[in-house]
Amino acid sequence: MTAGTGRLGPLLSPRTVAVVGASPDLRIFRGRTLQVMLGHPYAGRIYPVSRSHAEVQGLRAYPSVAAIPEPVDLAVLIIPAEFVPDELERCAAAGVRAAMILSSGFAEAATPAGEQLEARVVAIAGRHGMIVCGPNAEGYANTAAALCPTFSPAVHHLSVPLVPPWRTRGHVAVVAQSGGMGFAMFDRGRARELPFSYVITTGNEACLETFEIVDHLLDEGRTDVFLLYVETIRDRPRFERVAARALAAGKPIIAVKIGKTPAGVRAARAHTGAIAGDPAECQALFRRHGVVEVDDLDEMVDLAAAFSLHGDRLPAGPRVGIGSASGGGGGWLADACGAAGLTVPILDAATRAELDKMIPSYGSSQNPVDATAQAIVQSGYAELARRIAASDAIDAVIMIVSARISASFEREQHDLAEVARASAKPIVLWSYTLPSADTVRIVSQAGYPLFTSMQSCARAVAAMAHYRAVRERLRAAVTPPSAPSGS
Repeated sequence: MTAGTGRLGPLLSPRTVAVVGASPDLRIFRGRTLQVMLGHPYAGRIYPVSRSHAEVQGLRAYPSVAAIPEPVDLAVLIIPAEFVPDELERCAAAGVRAAMILSSGFAEAATPAGEQLEARVVAIAGRHGMIVCGPNAEGYANTAAALCPTFSPAVHHLSVPLVPPWRTRGHVAVVAQSGGMGFAMFDRGRARELPFSYVITTGNEACLETFEIVDHLLDEGRTDVFLLYVETIRDRPRFERVAARALAAGKPIIAVKIGKTPAGVRAARAHTGAIAGDPAECQALFRRHGVVEVDDLDEMVDLAAAFSLHGDRLPAGPRVGIGSASGGGGGWLADACGAAGLTVPILDAATRAELDKMIPSYGSSQNPVDATAQAIVQSGYAELARRIAASDAIDAVIMIVSARISASFEREQHDLAEVARASAKPIVLWSYTLPSADTVRIVSQAGYPLFTSMQSCARAVAAMAHYRAVRERLRAAVTPPSAPSGS
C-alpha cells in the first residue's frame, strides 16, 4: 500500500499511521480513537505511540514516533494541547508528512495561552512543510481505505459497511469544521443508503481550510457531491476558484454557513475561534458560484440524496408532476411545491388519456394525479411514475408513497429500477408514512431518493432545477457563439 497522491495524500490516504497518545482505556478519547480505527479493515499499518504502555489494544506500542521501524505518513495527535507543538516538532524530525490534531485547547479557548499554542502549530507546519489538519478536529473517515482516525460513535461498531456495496457512483464527501455535525451527516445519510467517500473534520483550520480540501477531492475524482459545514471562509480567492471548479464539473456544493445571528457568531467564535463574517456577503458569494445553501441538517442530507442519485438528470425546469394514491397528500405537496418555487401544471391531453386508462372514475389525472389506492394496487407505483414522466408538460416527478411496509416495493423492485433507468427526468419519492429500512434500501437500489419531509422534497427538486439553470448560464457565458453560416 502506498500513500495517496496529491499534496493531501499523506493526510487522507496514508499507508502508515501513528496514534500519539493511544491508550488501552476505551472510556476515553485516546482509547476510543484507536479502537475505532481497529474496527475497520484498513490495509495500512497502525502504530500506537505511548510512553506508559508496551502494548495497546493488542498492538505493540512505541515510546516515540522516532522509534517506529518505518517512515510514518500520518500522525494522529490526541494529547493535551500544551504538549502538541513539541510533539509536532518531533514528528517533523522523524519525517512524518502529515498530522491530524484531535486535541482541543487552542485558539477556540480564546485565551492568550491557547492562541500562542495555535500560532506555534502554524509556525512548525510552515517551517517543515507538514500538512496539519485541526487542531480541535474530530478526525476523518476515508471509506475507500476503511480508515477512520476518529473517536466519533457514528463509525464505531457499524452494523453495515461504510459504503453501501451496491453504490458505484454519486459519492458524497463531508467537510466540516464541526466534528459532531460532520459525522451527523454521515450517520443520517448512511441510514439513507448514501455512499460517502469521506467525512473530514477540520476544527480550527489553523493550517488547512475547507476549500483546500475540496480542491484536493476534486482532483482525486472520487466525489460527486460535497456537504460543507462552514463557520468562516478564510481564503476568499481560493473559495471562488474552487467553487467555480466544482460548478463547471457539475459537482454540487451544499453548504450551511454558521453565524447569521449574534448568537451564531458567538458560537462560531467559541467553537473554533472562527470569525463568521458578514452573512449577506457570504450568501451573495454562494449564489454567485452556485453553492446550494441550506439551514437544516435533514434537508442537507435530503439534498445530498437527490443529487447523488440524479446528478446526471437534473430537471430542465420547475414544472413538477405529482402522482399519488392519496388525494389529500397530493394537494398538500402541491402547495409545498408552490412555496419552493415549483409549478404543478395540468398535464397534456395525451398523457391524461393514458393515465385515465388506469385511474378509476373517482380519481383525477389532471395533476396532482390522484390515482387512488385501487390503481396503485392494480398497476403499481412504477407504472404510474412512467406515464407521468412521459408528459412534455413537466420536468420532474414526485411520487407520493406509503413506505411503511416493504412488500409492495419488493414486488415492484424490477419495474421501479427499469422506470428509473429509462426516464430522462428525475423521479423522487415522498413517503407520508415513516419508511422501513428495507423500503429505503429497495428504492435506493432502484434509483430513487426517498424523502419523509414534503417541504424538503419540494425544495430538493427546486434546488436541482436551479443548479442546472446556473450551470447552463455558466456554459453559455464561456461558450463562444457559432460563426454565421457561409462565413
